[in-house]
Amino acid sequence: MAKYIAVDLGASNGRVIVGDISGFEVTNRFVTRNEMLLDESHWDITYIFSEIKKGIKSAFAKYGDEIVSIGVDSWGVDYGLLDGHGSLIALPYHYRDARTDGMVDEVCGKLGKKNIFGRTGIAFQQFNTIYQLAAMGKSRPHVLSLAKQYVSIPDLINYWLTGVVVNEISHASTTQLYNPKTKDWDWETIESLNFPKEMFGKLVPSGTVVGPLHESVAQELGSTGKVVVVAVGCHDTASAVAAVPARKGEDFLYISSGTWSLLGVESTLPILSDSALESGFTNEVAVNGNIRFLKNIMGMWIQQECVRYWESRGETISWKDLDKQTLACASYPGYIDPDDNRYLKPNSPQSLMVDRVSENCKELGFEAPSNYGEYMVAIYRGLAKAYAKAIRHLESITGKKYSALHIIGGGCKNEILDQWSADETGLNVYAGPIEATALGNMVVQSYATNGIKNLQEGRELIIKHQKVKEFTPV
Repeated sequence: MAKYIAVDLGASNGRVIVGDISGFEVTNRFVTRNEMLLDESHWDITYIFSEIKKGIKSAFAKYGDEIVSIGVDSWGVDYGLLDGHGSLIALPYHYRDARTDGMVDEVCGKLGKKNIFGRTGIAFQQFNTIYQLAAMGKSRPHVLSLAKQYVSIPDLINYWLTGVVVNEISHASTTQLYNPKTKDWDWETIESLNFPKEMFGKLVPSGTVVGPLHESVAQELGSTGKVVVVAVGCHDTASAVAAVPARKGEDFLYISSGTWSLLGVESTLPILSDSALESGFTNEVAVNGNIRFLKNIMGMWIQQECVRYWESRGETISWKDLDKQTLACASYPGYIDPDDNRYLKPNSPQSLMVDRVSENCKELGFEAPSNYGEYMVAIYRGLAKAYAKAIRHLESITGKKYSALHIIGGGCKNEILDQWSADETGLNVYAGPIEATALGNMVVQSYATNGIKNLQEGRELIIKHQKVKEFTPV
C-alpha cells in the first residue's frame, strides 16, 4: 500500500510521520529550535533540516519502495532569502522577533490600513511577512538588496530536498503580500514598499509536484530516487483544515487548535468587508483553492509559557494532575482576554506570562489566580469566551448560523477546553482528529500522486479511520 512522509513543523515541535490516512507512525520528533543571537530571535533552520532528514531516513529504512512522496508544512509568515547562487543569505528570523515592533503603524501610515486589507484580505498582525520585510528594508537594506528569491520555510525545505524552488500558494497567502482577487502576488504593495520584485517567484497551487529528490539527497536518505516531493498545503493550517472530518456539502466551522487557535470557515470568495477588517478576520488560501476565512486567536501558547516558567523554577508539572487541579478550581470566576497583544511575546525576566495572566484577570475585575488550577481556568475559560465572540462576529459577517464546531489538532486533546467551548458557544463540538495537519498533508500528497480523486474522498477516509469525540453544551 502506498505510504507518504509528512513533515509537520510547528512553532514548538516538529515531526516526521510516515504512513497513510488509515494509520501512521512518527519516525522523528524534535524541538523546532530557535536561538537568541545578540537580542535577535532566529530559527536554527539547519538543525531543523538535519532532524527532518533523520526522520525521512528512518522512514525509508523501514518502508523503502512503499513510500511514494514527501510533503512539508509549517507555521505561516516566516521565510528565508536566497542569493543569486541559491544560498541562504541569513538565518530566518523568528516571527516573535522584536524588530517588527511598531512596523504595522509605519506601513499602514504609508499605504493605508483599509487599502492594504482591500488588496490582501489579511488581518494586521505585527509578525506578518510584510512587516518583517519592511523592518529588514529599514534596518538591513543591504541584506534585502542581495535577495534573489523569497522562500517560505516549507519552500526552503522543499528546495533543499529537490534543488527546485517554488512558492506554494497557501503559505504565500499568509504574507499580506498576496492578492486573493488576482490570485497572484500583490505587486502594487510590493512595489510601494520597494521590495525587490524579482525575488517573488511564480505561485503554484497546493498539490503541485515540486520534483524528485535531488540525487545527492536521495543517496544520503536511502531513497530509490522514485519518490517525489509535493508542495502540499504548506501552511500548516491549510493542511489541518483539509483534514476536517466534514461530510459532503457540510458548511463547517473549525478551530485548528495548537500554539494558536485558528477559527474559521471555508468560503469560495474572499470576504473584504469593513466588518471583516474590524473583527480581525483574515483571508488565506485553502488547499482546494477556496478561502480559509478565519481569525487568529492566541491558543495553548499562554498555557505552555506558564508551564515553562513553573518548570524553570524546578517544579514538576504533570498534565494529568494539572487537569485535576483545573477541574477542582472550576468555580474560580476569572478569565483572560487572549486577543490582548500582551500574550504575543515569550517569557522574559522583565515580563512573565503568569504575571500577564494575573494582571489581565485583575483588569477584568477578578482576583488574581492563586494556584496552577486557577491559572488554567482563567486561560481555558478566556479561550472559550474568545471562540464564542469570534463565532458571533463570523455569523454576522457571513449571514449564516452554524450548528457544530470541529476542533482539530493537538489542542483538541484538552477535553476541559473542548467542553467549555461547547458550553460558551452553545454548539456541539467534535474534537479530532488530533493529527489533523499530518493527515491533511497526506491527503494532498495522495491526491497529487493519484491515490485519491479529490479532497472530499480524503475527508471521507478520515471519517472512516480516525477517532472524533463529541461534546454537547451543558
